[in-house]
Amino acid sequence: MKKHFKGFVAKVEILKSERATEDKNGLMPVILIGIAGEIPSRTVISGTVAQRMGIYEGDVYLFQADELEEDAMYGRQFTFMAISKQLSAIETLQAGDFVGKLKIINVDALESSDEFIPDGALELDRA
Repeated sequence: MKKHFKGFVAKVEILKSERATEDKNGLMPVILIGIAGEIPSRTVISGTVAQRMGIYEGDVYLFQADELEEDAMYGRQFTFMAISKQLSAIETLQAGDFVGKLKIINVDALESSDEFIPDGALELDRA
């Protein structure tokens, strides 16, 4: 079971899901779309938390994540920290070289089986 994710590059997007609802402050949740490095498969953050973190939709950041105590209702939970300011295109490429290829860790698996997503297998829906 992976407890700490020490550096991954991700783009912040508004979560577009039928189940996504505004939080108590009227903000929609965001999702971290992995670009490079090891990232947990659960990357949704409430809109209020994202705003307090200073991360914004459409921007790319270098993050790290730590696992919190497992919640009986929601399962495994993670806390995310942006360890960079917004990255430019060149900085994104440099950070990607540093943290390595994208590897999404399936945190819903029963045991510690890391799920590797090969290049080109992950397609994003662009609206």
